[in-house]
Parts: sequence; structure tokens; C-alpha cells
Amino acid sequence: MHSFGITSLICFLYFTFVFLPAANAYPEEQLKECIASAMQNPNITGVSEESVKNYCDCALDLIVDQGKERRESGYECALNSFKNLN
Repeated sequence: MHSFGITSLICFLYFTFVFLPAANAYPEEQLKECIASAMQNPNITGVSEESVKNYCDCALDLIVDQGKERRESGYECALNSFKNLN
């Protein structure tokens, strides 16, 4: 019976970490503010909101969640999110 309990616990933990979506440490409100601010930037006129959302998510993940430097993180995320722009 003891073995069944440990097996059940291991299965529960496995499925919890494998199938649950990753959580962000930054607040959802911060993502919304980033998107709204970026969409007002005249340098990205015509860029899809989805690209801006990807940029903001990337930047917030690196800066807030991973504690990386702001300028380098923003540059890295801009390169990845807006690579099809001229």
C-alpha cells in the first residue's frame, strides 16, 4: 500500500509539471502596460499587436523573471520579435 502512495505522488507531480502552463513572475498588468506603451511608439507603426505582445513577454521574462539587464534584454527581444521589419 505504501508503494502505491509514492507512485501516485510521483505521477501527480509529473503531470503537474508537464501539463500545467508555465507561470510568469511578472504581473499580467505589467504585460498590458508594456503592450499599450509600445503600441504608441511611432517607430513600430504597422507592427502587429501579436509581435508587440511577444516582445513584451520576452522582455518582461528576461528582466523581471530572470533578473537580466534591461537594455540588453530589450535589444535581444526586439531582434527576435521584430526581425521581419525593415
